[in-house]
Amino acid sequence: MKALASALLLALPVSAFCQDAMVLCVEDQAAAPYTFPAKDGTMQVLIKMAAKQANVPVTMKVAPWKRCIDEVRSGATSGLVNAGFTPFHAEYAAYPMQGDKPNTAAALARMDILAYRIKGSNAGWDGSKFQNVSKPVLIPSGFATISDRLKSMNVPYDDNTKEPARNFHKLIAGQGEILLGFDGEMNALLATRKEFSDKVEALPKQFMTADFYAPVSKTYYAANKEKVEALWAAIGKVKKSKEYQDAIKDIK
Repeated sequence: MKALASALLLALPVSAFCQDAMVLCVEDQAAAPYTFPAKDGTMQVLIKMAAKQANVPVTMKVAPWKRCIDEVRSGATSGLVNAGFTPFHAEYAAYPMQGDKPNTAAALARMDILAYRIKGSNAGWDGSKFQNVSKPVLIPSGFATISDRLKSMNVPYDDNTKEPARNFHKLIAGQGEILLGFDGEMNALLATRKEFSDKVEALPKQFMTADFYAPVSKTYYAANKEKVEALWAAIGKVKKSKEYQDAIKDIK
């Protein structure tokens, strides 16, 4: 009975709760297991369950990530799903805060970003700086969490490619000496694609760990503070629940 209830919850569009819904934008490229354009990832499940608990109407739309950002900036869309807390996003978006820092309890997920190189290469990352790297670091496009960190280090980067598999091909083709990416999707490719695993390895020290949130535009937050805060608080509670863990256990 509980399984049936969970299945019905996940099948129900959140927009069905109310016409005056908060609209959150999801990227049209999969970021497994967190978001998918055609099905629910762990973040989408979390937001739906939190919205129901908080009685806050939320709907999610799918679009290219840069369009998502532009629409939140312009006010056409309320907020984002899966955005890190960075100077870039903080210019236009409000985050769940605890003092002057983001409240990690309200994060949708925490991810490790790893560095990859060609096997036998001298290119390296020691936890604070790169070594033997003369070409721009390859990173997925649209992720200010990574690009802002590289900017702060004055490290050139190439963010012209979104898909992890294409970035692996660029690394193998010699278009870069270091590739940065999210551990889940990158390691899944290494585990299933021999053309990558034969040539590419992860470096032992992770590049960074980052929390990812559902921020909203500052304008939307100012007009809907109580509703937004209720959703963020519910995300923190639902994330720790057995019901949520059961709902996402088979998502890959």
